[in-house]
Amino acid sequence: MSDGTGAKELSDTWVEPTARSDIRAIRRDATPTERVGTVVAERYTLQSILGTGASGVVYAALDAERGERVALKLLHPYLRTSNGHVARFSREIRALSSIAHSAVVRVLDAGEDRDGALFLVMELLEGTLLHDRIMLADLSTREVLEVGRQLLGALAAAHARDIVHRDIKPENLFLAASPTGSIRLKVLDFGIAKLTRPDAAISFQTLDGLILGTPEYMSPEVCRGMPVSVDADLWAAAAVLFHAFAGRPLFEEEHVGKLLLRIVRERPPSLGELCPHLPANVIAAIDRALSADPRDRHRTAGDFATALASSAPIDGLDWDD
Repeated sequence: MSDGTGAKELSDTWVEPTARSDIRAIRRDATPTERVGTVVAERYTLQSILGTGASGVVYAALDAERGERVALKLLHPYLRTSNGHVARFSREIRALSSIAHSAVVRVLDAGEDRDGALFLVMELLEGTLLHDRIMLADLSTREVLEVGRQLLGALAAAHARDIVHRDIKPENLFLAASPTGSIRLKVLDFGIAKLTRPDAAISFQTLDGLILGTPEYMSPEVCRGMPVSVDADLWAAAAVLFHAFAGRPLFEEEHVGKLLLRIVRERPPSLGELCPHLPANVIAAIDRALSADPRDRHRTAGDFATALASSAPIDGLDWDD
């Protein structure tokens, strides 16, 4: 949802292949570029493409009622007949709408256009992805800890609603521009979120046998195909912070199968081996969150945040926010 000059490629991992009937649907429907300038729901004028992914296209749009620019996500037309993709889109809408936290992107509207197009309207963000900042290697220790503070706060809010994100990664963490230059994190893409209690208020379902997530940030138990819990989000958050501090992911492996095996079989390197300058409590907190056995990790996102907050050299971070 970055309001940049070019469209970013948004990654959806482990996506089902498109059927031939869907290919014909692509040809019948307007292309993303052709939709620029059109109006959705008699209210949102699509102005430019912000990003294109496997599930949909995100546009910058003008809201005629509010007089504000917004980000509008349209599900690809050829996916409207795919129960799995429609369910995932609906899941994202419900998850985002149910979590009230400053670090979770705000949902403004959602619905179905007259032509059957499913859409989701969110706040328009200006800034950059955490992934891009990691690649630039220009994040300070203080900034990474601030990312961690806000991320764990957002996860605590989601987990309180019995929602597990399941795809925490630098590409889904947006650093919104701030007048003061401070870090303002926004967690994106709750499209593969899952409820941890079947009796909770929102009904989410996933496709049987389909692995969802991004391998580099998947916990050992998820790699084994075990049921997903909040522990998986805490592992992913720690893997992201490790990457941000160390400038490299936990395991560097191009082959996905080999990567999954390494995550399951190998102990992650200690952050202290690569970043000995970091406060000892920060290293210990992240190392613990990366324990192979979920029972050895922090029990909650709040516990993880408390462990990070105990690093005395970092002052001025409001960990109780």
